[in-house]
Order: sequence, then structure tokens, then C-alpha cells
Amino acid sequence: MKRILFYTDTPNIGGAEKQMLVLAKHLSRKGFEVDLAYGKYSKIYKMHDDFSKYCKLVHVLPAIHKHDPRHYTSLKKLMKSGKYDLLHIHLWNPGSCRYAFFAASHLNIPIITTEHDPFELTGLKRQIKKNCLKKTAQTIVISQDNLRLLGEYYEVPKERLKLVHNGIELDRFLDSTKCDNLPVQSGEIVITCIAELHPRKGHKYLLRAFMKLQEEMPQIKTSLLLVGEGPLENEFKEQYFEQKNIHFLGWRNDIPEILKSSDIFVLPSLKEAFGLVLVEAMASGVPVITTNTGGAVDIVQDGKTGYLVPPSNSEKITEAIRLILQNEEQKKDIIASALESAKQNFTADKMTDNTIDVYMNK
Repeated sequence: MKRILFYTDTPNIGGAEKQMLVLAKHLSRKGFEVDLAYGKYSKIYKMHDDFSKYCKLVHVLPAIHKHDPRHYTSLKKLMKSGKYDLLHIHLWNPGSCRYAFFAASHLNIPIITTEHDPFELTGLKRQIKKNCLKKTAQTIVISQDNLRLLGEYYEVPKERLKLVHNGIELDRFLDSTKCDNLPVQSGEIVITCIAELHPRKGHKYLLRAFMKLQEEMPQIKTSLLLVGEGPLENEFKEQYFEQKNIHFLGWRNDIPEILKSSDIFVLPSLKEAFGLVLVEAMASGVPVITTNTGGAVDIVQDGKTGYLVPPSNSEKITEAIRLILQNEEQKKDIIASALESAKQNFTADKMTDNTIDVYMNK
């Protein structure tokens, strides 16, 4: 088995699409031929050149939105001529990519899926989802929580679910240097959050925690870096415009360097499918604080490789930051354990090898 077609109907770019690129890169290094198909409306076009480096062919389908039936006709035609050993569908939400299931099953091409962010569907959508799952040889889940949810919501047998954690290219973070153009003062403690400015990411609780920290520990000079864009950006900027040590950096492509310049990383999500940026921070030698929800629980062992706090709880975030600042030896131990965990459990090579095992044992 050597020829794989990746497919997604996502309109956007997020963690799932970046993981697709990493997986394509490492599969190609291991002798697999990977093609990619996506709709012309998708923002994946911004990654087209990157995918072209590692995919033999990148197909832009004529579909103009995710519901366009040309997904089905174009995929069926493509798979008839492509001689693919399997179709790997990357589901950005549980109701996505339904045309691909029917196109591949009509051609008897085995289907592997990766469920990046499953949640419960109802009514007709639920029935269609269950039908699609029946056409799937194996479903990859990226966290223990996702595994549980698919069993609970859609009654998928455990033997057809395979846990494959996402992974990072460690060297990008181990070998990075500090960023020299950040709006922080020398000697400041830099607290960083890298996430879309969306309600589900819980930024408002981090902002409240940061304000509380300054009240409780005014002797310590701190800066808060919020990296990312999203619907809450303008609201937060208006609310905190007088706070000169809260910085909105927008979208950045120098994440390894920003992490290397950080003293604490906080991901205060209300819901988190995986949280790969936590692994990136751990590999960068930055102590992490996150919520005990979703895939973050697979990544962070509370008190050993970082700190877990309840969602929607700014007081617990403040408490965890204070704990890191006041316990230097414990912080060093956590940083060392977190780095070792990243190396052992969350590398791109391990993710790729585990994915290949799924392909070969479908």
C-alpha cells in the first residue's frame, strides 16, 4: 500500500489542516505517495504550495461550498483514475465530508477517517453520520475524550476506533531562538496564549486572571501576549486598551520564537479537541497551564508536566500562575518532565508510524 488520497471539505485553516500537512510530509518521507483534494472555496489554498512540496498531486475541486454536490462527482472521477489504495478523510467536524464517503464506497475504495473534533449531531444529520461511519474501515481519534464521544454519540465499536495522538516536528521548537521584536520590556515575566480569539478558547478568563495577578503581585512586572485573530479581537482591544502590558499580536508565523521568549503558556479553553500548541510550548521549555477538558488531559499531567485547572475559572488560572512564579525548583522539574513527554509521546514521527499501522491493518 503506497498511494493515499487525502480529502477535506473544510472552508478554513486550523490545527486539523496543519496536521494534515505534517502527516503528508512524513508519509512522503516514508515512501508513500500522497495526493490532496479540496474545494476551491477553501482557505487551504493558502497552504497549496506547502502541500505541493510533499504531495504528488494537489487537486482543487470545482465545488464552491461544502454542500456542493460536485464534491461527489469530482471525487468519484478522480478516484476512478487515481488508482488509490485508500481514501483518508480528515473531518473538521463530524458532519463534514459526507460526499466523500459515498464516492469512495461506490468504488470500493477503503476509507480511513480522522475525527479531529467530534460532537453530537441530531436528527437526519445523525443518521447520515452513522451511515458514513458504517462505510469506514477505521476511524482515527486524536484523544481519549474523542474516543469516548464517538462511542457515546454514534455507538462506534471500539475495535474500529484507533487512538493516534497528533504530533509536532520537535526540532522546530528545540532549536528555535528568542523573538527579538516583541513589545515587552527586559525583565518582564511573559505570559503567552496562542489561540483563535473565539469564545470557546476562554480568553476572558485568562484576561481576568492576569488582572487579578497584577493586583496580588504588583512587585512582579508581567506582560500578556495574545497571539491569534478572531471574532472577539476588537471587543477585547476596546475593553483593555488602557492596559499597556496586554498585547494583541494577531496572526504570526514565528510561533517557535514567541514560545522561546515566553515564561508561562496558558490555554484557557472551554472546549479543546486536542491542543497541539500545548505540546509546542512543552517542547520549547515553557511551563503550561490549561483546562481539564478534551484532548488537553491526554497531554498534560497535572502537577507533573503542567497544571490543569477547571474551565471558566479565572481564580484557578491566577493560582496556577502564582504557583509557577513562586516555586522555581518545581517549575524546573515540570519543564524537564514536559519536554521528555513531548519527545516520547507527541512527535510527528510517532503520529506517522501509528497512522501507517492503521493503514496496514484496516
